[in-house]
Amino acid sequence: MTEQEQVVDDLSKPGVLAGITWAATSAYADTMRIYDPRKGHKPGTIGYVAHGLICDRMDRVFSCGDYLLPAGLPAGAGMEAVREGLDPEDADAMPQLPPDLVSYAPLNTSPGWLFGTRRWLLQSFEFGKVRKILWARKSETKRRVASYPDPDPPEDLFSAGGIVLDGYLDMSAVIDPEEDDGIDTFVLAHSIHEELRTRELFFGRPNLVRRKSWHWRHDLIANPPTLGGGMPIGHDPQPYTPNPNEVVSDAPVRLRKTPKERHSNETSG
Repeated sequence: MTEQEQVVDDLSKPGVLAGITWAATSAYADTMRIYDPRKGHKPGTIGYVAHGLICDRMDRVFSCGDYLLPAGLPAGAGMEAVREGLDPEDADAMPQLPPDLVSYAPLNTSPGWLFGTRRWLLQSFEFGKVRKILWARKSETKRRVASYPDPDPPEDLFSAGGIVLDGYLDMSAVIDPEEDDGIDTFVLAHSIHEELRTRELFFGRPNLVRRKSWHWRHDLIANPPTLGGGMPIGHDPQPYTPNPNEVVSDAPVRLRKTPKERHSNETSG
């Protein structure tokens, strides 16, 4: 089994990919509801607003950050506060996941989320050019993440002195071993065509030195994850029906109305 197959399988079963996909779907839907060039909005407005909303939606669906819930509560706890401010359609489509499934785990100044030993960061890109992301021009954090070697290298790339790819020394040799905390960091890459309103969403391992930009990537639009009855997340959502007997629905949520400054450090770097 390749790393891609293993990671996709591990993140699919508990609903992590479903939560990720919902977060991006809701964020871009909300962004495009307010985007209006007649009001002076520029294409760059989309990326800036969408980045902040994706962070917010990640925290909502995974009960992190401003929506943190006490550990041990069942899926669906605190839904009233978590749904507040969402478009009804987005709120109805949100997967109900255990509050302790994912934790907020930034890497330096980059917002990140962690499931087990797998973390993901965010990266926007120009629509249609996911294969041409130049990681060497991104932040130091993204460059380091992209410098890790191919998880499934062809045998002929090995040599006694290390691995050289496209004329570059394997960058894992320059990563401080003390920074290797056993966590694998991946990237969620997102984009939208502002006129066609068509989105792109990929989860994968970036590649600093190869021309194709990725060791592997999984298309979450072409392969939408499912949850529960097999409904693709973001497609034809079923209405949310509160359970009148659910005593945990009013569980405390640390919800703050102030801007999320911790999410504004990096919009696309």
